[in-house]
Amino acid sequence: MVGSRTIKTLIALLVTMTVGSAALMLMEKAPIRPPITHLAAIDPSAGGLFDLVTQTRASLKKGKWRNILIHTSAEGLDPERECHFIVSHQTDADGSNVRATVLWSTQQQGNHGFLPVHDYNADSIAVFVTGDFSSQGPSRQQFQALLDLARTLQQACGITADRVYLYNHIDPRSGSPGAAFPADEFRDGLLRPSR
Repeated sequence: MVGSRTIKTLIALLVTMTVGSAALMLMEKAPIRPPITHLAAIDPSAGGLFDLVTQTRASLKKGKWRNILIHTSAEGLDPERECHFIVSHQTDADGSNVRATVLWSTQQQGNHGFLPVHDYNADSIAVFVTGDFSSQGPSRQQFQALLDLARTLQQACGITADRVYLYNHIDPRSGSPGAAFPADEFRDGLLRPSR
């Protein structure tokens, strides 16, 4: 039979652990749980982008894609042959501004961002936004379509906000996406781990 001394010791241990845990929780600024990613990219208002991103002819190579690189018409790329997605200023028949190219559906690398310091072609998703935003920014609809696509790609491929680049961030010689592009608003709209 368990003695009263053992019961007192167990009760003291339980009380001490409870008080200690409560003290630690009060000192912690954020809730004690692992960070989670905001799942707004799966929101139905994103217009079926999650299906567009994840339903590819070749299986989605999540581990391959480490960056997202945003390009514009100012660079002179051929988006059909060099990029993975095109975000147009016009909507297509199903009301979407976003279209995947053959490179994405076959999970092949693009030809959009080779620099001496890093070959972004090998591990980056190229998103081409039609327009030159040196004097006028994209329409609200086109900008929202780009942001929805970037967030969906982040969620589907596990890409953090610090690995989503406007082209002039990796190549300062480039003027793309242009001075009128709302870069701060774009950066603020990307998915970040919740605390």
